[in-house]
Amino acid sequence: MTIERIWLTGFMGTGKSRIARPLAAALDWTALDIDTMIEREAGDSIAHIFKTGGEGAFRALEAQVVETVSRMPQVVIATGGGTVLSPANRDLMRKDSYVIALDARPETILSRIKESGGHVSERPLLAGGDPHTRVVELKQERDAIYRDADLFVETDELTPDEITHKILMAYRERTTLAGTTP
Repeated sequence: MTIERIWLTGFMGTGKSRIARPLAAALDWTALDIDTMIEREAGDSIAHIFKTGGEGAFRALEAQVVETVSRMPQVVIATGGGTVLSPANRDLMRKDSYVIALDARPETILSRIKESGGHVSERPLLAGGDPHTRVVELKQERDAIYRDADLFVETDELTPDEITHKILMAYRERTTLAGTTP
């Protein structure tokens, strides 16, 4: 099996967008970010898409972008945290691909959102109520799907370079065992 794509999945704030660029650079591939592509396609922010069309409108746009990206070769794709909720998306992500789930504790996630200059209130799925409780609930709902990845990486105590290295080593081992060239 030739691996054409690497999909980075996991909850928001686990490092998907941050890792996609250096990982793609190390492979001489292209880094893509599903959320950025959705905003570009819609000509609007994700928060506004959620506000005006609801989560359903956002997920429909997301599915279109996933379908497009699933045909592109040599790309590292940072998905949105909920991209894996759709069975159709998961099926597309499995084809000629390596799926990696990044994970972090709720405290780490909330800290990273704040450190990146974002506000929890800007995250539609965390708006209203206690953000920590909401992160715990959503992570529990999605945990089994995230863990179904080819590789599961806990990122709390790792630097971006360490995460990238860990993924590269696992990817190279997998491609070597499969008889493909990394």
